[in-house]
Amino acid sequence: MQALGFINTFKQFENVPEDVEQVVASKIHTNKYPKRTMLLNPGEVCDKLYFIIKGLARMYYVKDSKEYTTDIVIDNEFLVEFLSFVSQRPSIQYIELLEDSTIQHIEYDDLQELYKTFPIMERIGRLIAEYHYNSVSNHSYQLKFNSTIERYQYLFDKKIEIIRRAPLGVIASFLGMSIENLSRIRRKSE
Repeated sequence: MQALGFINTFKQFENVPEDVEQVVASKIHTNKYPKRTMLLNPGEVCDKLYFIIKGLARMYYVKDSKEYTTDIVIDNEFLVEFLSFVSQRPSIQYIELLEDSTIQHIEYDDLQELYKTFPIMERIGRLIAEYHYNSVSNHSYQLKFNSTIERYQYLFDKKIEIIRRAPLGVIASFLGMSIENLSRIRRKSE
């Protein structure tokens, strides 16, 4: 089934009855994109909830000609500019693919219809939103209260694939440090 990635992830949050699964699957689209594809630009509304089957992406914004990475997403994870998606207002962030990627998505309007039709989907949506909030909150805490070494170690322990696959500058931006500092930390940890 084409929508298996999305469906399997939904099932991690709640059991999805087969009849609901079939309707959800009919709303999911799968596409392949080349590296450097921009899925979202500032000023556009994020009207899709993405799921990365295989690939790597980042969310970032630009201030005073400097890029600030707010999230790095890898295989089997959701990708969404949450504020824009929920409010349906223009984004201030970019979503860029860092690798050739296979991605599924569901349109905002289709997801809202699923929420209205199937209470279980609304519950899954809430649980995913809570999971996303916890992730963003944890990252914010890390940036404010942990040393650069602790931030790197946490990412290394929790998402080693990001360390292996993402460009050094993107990782440094995500961890709130300079490339030079990240290089020193990596040398010491080898």
